[in-house]
Amino acid sequence: MNLTKVKNICKIGLCMALSILVLSGSVAVKAQGTDVFPSGLTVAETEKVLEQLLYSELHENTITVTGGSVRISTGEECVYAEDFGHANLADGIKTDENTVFEWGKVSYLLVWVSVLQLTEQGLIDLNADVTEYLPEGKLKEELSSETGITMSHLMNYSTGYHDSFSEKIVPEGSAYTNLEETLTTNLPEQNYAPGNVVAASDWSTALAAYIVEYVSGMSYADYVKQNIFIPLGMEHTALLPDLSDNEAVKEARKEVCSYQNNVALVNNFYHIPLYPAGMVTGTADDLHTFANALLVQDESSELFEKKETAESLFETTCFYAGTEEARIANGMFVYRLGVPVYGINGVSPTQTALVYMDPESQTCLTYMCNEYNETNLSKTISEAVFGAPEITKDENVSGLRVYEGVYVAGNSVMDGKATFNGFMSALFLTLNDNKQLVMPMLGKLPMFDIVDESHVMLTDGSLGNIYAYPDGTTVIMMPTTDYVSYSAFTYWLQVIILIAMLCGYFYSSLVVLIAIFGFILRKINKTKSEESKFRKYHYIQCLNVTIFSLVFAFMVLMLMSGAPLASIKSTAMMYWLGSVMSLIYMLFFWTSGRKEMVSKRSKVLYWTTAVFAVITVAFALVFGLIF
Repeated sequence: MNLTKVKNICKIGLCMALSILVLSGSVAVKAQGTDVFPSGLTVAETEKVLEQLLYSELHENTITVTGGSVRISTGEECVYAEDFGHANLADGIKTDENTVFEWGKVSYLLVWVSVLQLTEQGLIDLNADVTEYLPEGKLKEELSSETGITMSHLMNYSTGYHDSFSEKIVPEGSAYTNLEETLTTNLPEQNYAPGNVVAASDWSTALAAYIVEYVSGMSYADYVKQNIFIPLGMEHTALLPDLSDNEAVKEARKEVCSYQNNVALVNNFYHIPLYPAGMVTGTADDLHTFANALLVQDESSELFEKKETAESLFETTCFYAGTEEARIANGMFVYRLGVPVYGINGVSPTQTALVYMDPESQTCLTYMCNEYNETNLSKTISEAVFGAPEITKDENVSGLRVYEGVYVAGNSVMDGKATFNGFMSALFLTLNDNKQLVMPMLGKLPMFDIVDESHVMLTDGSLGNIYAYPDGTTVIMMPTTDYVSYSAFTYWLQVIILIAMLCGYFYSSLVVLIAIFGFILRKINKTKSEESKFRKYHYIQCLNVTIFSLVFAFMVLMLMSGAPLASIKSTAMMYWLGSVMSLIYMLFFWTSGRKEMVSKRSKVLYWTTAVFAVITVAFALVFGLIF
C-alpha cells in the first residue's frame, strides 16, 4: 500500500470520526443543557477534535499545514485559541501569538467597513455613480464611459469588470506607485452589465478603497489605522505593500516562511500594488479582534456610530439569481455550512486566512496559516464549529442537459492581450449518468454535482446555485464567483487555432534548426543547396513564426506571474510585426513562390509555411493580440 493510499484512508477515517462526534455531540450536549457551537459540539468536545487534527500522530498523514493559528469565540468571549506548528520550519521557529500572517482577500472586509463608516456620515451614497466620488482625471474619464457603476455594485462584486491579471503581485523590493496610478494603469474591461454577474475582484475592491481615500481626504492606510486599528487596539497589523506602516510587523514577517504541502516556497513574500485587496498582515489576535467587532450589533459598536449601521451589517444585499437565498451581505459572502456563516475565505500569494461569523449564535471563527491555498484543515475546523451542510440529492431531477456547455469565470479576461488566460480557465462540461458535470477533456473529471434543479455542489463540498436565464445564458453560482456560459463556437475555434499554432511552432522551429544544421554541413563539405530565390523567404517566415510563438509563451508566463501591464502591452509590437510578416510571406508566395520551379519537396514546404502563416494571423486575431 503506497503513501498516497495511506493518506487518503487516514483522511477518510478522521472525517468519519469528526462526523460521528458532531452528530453524537448534538444529542449529548442538549441532554446536559450546555451551551454549544452551531455544529452541536461543546467547547470541550471541539477542543478534542482540534487537538486530534493539529497534534495527533496522524497529523503528518492527514493535514499538510506547517503552522497556523485558530481563534474561536462566542458572544465576544474567546473560548479557544491555539497556535500550532512552525512559522519557519528550517530555523525551528514555532508559531505563537506574535507570529504574523497575511489576510489575503479577508482584507476586503476593511474596505467595506470603511465604506459603511463614510456612508453613515453621509459622505457616500451606496446607490450613486462612483464617478461622483473620483477626482478629475483619466480614471474618472474612463469610468464615465461605462454605465451605472455604484458603490453597491462594488460591494456586491457585480460591476461586470474582469479582474486585472497584471500588477496583482510584484517581487519584494520592487517599487510601487500610489493607488490612483495603479488603478488607472491597470483599468480592466467590462465583460457584463452591472448587477448581472458576481465575481470577486481585487481591482474593483481597490477602487472602493481609493474612493475611501479621496472622500476622507487621507490615504487609505491612514484612514484604516485611525478609524479601525486604533479604536480596536489592533497594534500588530500593517497593510501597506512594504508593511512600512508598522515596522514591528515588517520585522516579524521576515521570520515567517510560507509553504505548500510542507515544501517551502521559493518566493516567500510579495508586494501587492492594489494593497487594500490582499496586503494586510498581522497577528491572529488582531484579526480575531476585528472579526469580533463586526458581530457587535448595537450602540456599543466601536466601528460604527449608529446602531442602525451595526444592525444592517449582516443584512442581505445580494441574492442568488432566481431565489431568495442570501449570497452577499455588505461585501461579506454567505457560506452555507450547518448554518449560514458570513465572512471571507481568502488566499494571499503565499498564505491562507478566513473569517467566519454566525450572527445568530454570536460565534466567530478566525483561522490563519502559512500554507498557500490550504483547504483541508480550514474546512474541517469550520465544520467542527458550524457543522457540515445538510445536502439531500434529488435523484429524480431531470432536464439537466441544458447545463452542458462551456463556462468561464465572471472575472475572466475575455478580450485584449490577456484573452488567452480566460480561454485557459474555461470549463467545458458535460453531464454523466450520475448527474455530475464533468470535464471530458480531463478524463471526465467531476467538477459539480447536480443536487437539484437549482443547486450544485463542488467536489470539495461547497454548495452553489445554478440558473438558466430565458435568453439561454446559464450561470453556475458559487459564493464568490459566477461561471457564465460561453459561446461553444468561439471556444472550439480557439481550441482548433491553438492546436494549429502549436503545430506551426514545432514545424517552423524544426525547419529553422534543420536549415542551420544543413548550412553548417554545406560549409564543411563545400556543397551548394538547391537553387531557389524564394527559399530565403521561406526560412525567414519560419523564423518569424518561431519567434512569434516564443513571445506569446513569454507573455503568458508574465500574465501568470502578475507582471506589470505596461510590460505586457510592450509585446504588442511583436504580434503586429509577426502578423504583418506573415501577410507579406503569403503575398510573395502567391505571386511568385508557388510558381517557382523547385523540387516537389520544396513545393510542399513552401505551401506548408504559407498555411501556418495564415494560422499565425488567425491566432493573433482570435486571441486579441493585435487589437
